[in-house]
Amino acid sequence: MSFHLTTFVLGLHDLRSRSRQALAMAVGIAIALSIFAMLQAYRNGLAAEFNQLQPNLLVVQANQSFGEIYGSRISSEVGKQLIGMGIGMVVPEIDDATGTSVSKAILVRGIDLEQYTRVDTFSMVSGRSLHPGDAARSAMVGSRLAASQNVDAGGQIVLRGRTFQIVGIFHSGSYTDNQAWISLADAQALLGWGQDVSVYIIPDEGILHEGESISVQTSVTRRGEGARITVYQYQPVLNIMGVVAFAMGIAIALTLTNILWRLAWLRRREMAILRTIGFPALSLATYLLGQAIGVTVLGTLLGGIFTLGILSAVHVAAFGLTINPSLDANTILTSLGWIGLVMVAGISLPAWWLSHLNLANQLHSD
Repeated sequence: MSFHLTTFVLGLHDLRSRSRQALAMAVGIAIALSIFAMLQAYRNGLAAEFNQLQPNLLVVQANQSFGEIYGSRISSEVGKQLIGMGIGMVVPEIDDATGTSVSKAILVRGIDLEQYTRVDTFSMVSGRSLHPGDAARSAMVGSRLAASQNVDAGGQIVLRGRTFQIVGIFHSGSYTDNQAWISLADAQALLGWGQDVSVYIIPDEGILHEGESISVQTSVTRRGEGARITVYQYQPVLNIMGVVAFAMGIAIALTLTNILWRLAWLRRREMAILRTIGFPALSLATYLLGQAIGVTVLGTLLGGIFTLGILSAVHVAAFGLTINPSLDANTILTSLGWIGLVMVAGISLPAWWLSHLNLANQLHSD
């Protein structure tokens, strides 16, 4: 058996004899890893759902608003103005939220039944899509909203106290899966807006450009930009989680350093004996590596279980939006790399100390 393998196995053996300390360290690593992995997963989920610009489409909306989600209301005269400018496609839309509180909010989208399929891509999970001539108070419901409200095609959904018949459940893979789509006329009646709308969707034909203002009240933006800006509302929470994960990583590294140094100190005489019979200084560092890997592997397994359990049980929702975390290969590799850095930081100081032991003094130690 090689020098390195011998000291590696010795490290694992000593770690097993101190199972309580090892388990406590593993749980600490698992918690820190879970926070880091969940942070990355939610960042990926936000990016997948909101950071999707559509380069061929523009949105005309009220100034300083998130017209594609909520907060915009403009006159139907704007639509006539756009048609008069020679724009080839002008699609009116209403985007707003209903509900008695933030936790109970439902995002509602009023669509032009004649044109909405020209500006949106989706697939039907069940039932059918809305068609021109459908009865009043008919609705298409996004897959995520359907799951949270426990409804399906053929059922009903209540929007602002009014019952709508669900003709189908759709899936788009973006934040619109949180919306209930109804006809533009139904949305105007539901909100009491008369002929007003939230936005007009137009093609980027070079007539209007992103950043232009049509009037004092309205401006032009790229479709998807409002959704991207919405992401920034979540960033402070994610940043706080990032600081917590970083702080816990430092704390775990320091604790690991302390525990490994303590274990090495208890074995200092044995380490000195191994050095005198020919074991190189580097092989003694593998004694610590064995212990660090044992703790880290256990912590990583526990962290994986914690992460999957929490992500499946806890749903982050606010103002009618449910965020789906995304655990992809990049997130997993980044998390493993992060925990690897914690492990390396934890063994560096004890390993340096072991390699500089004064053999004569340690051989005479009790």
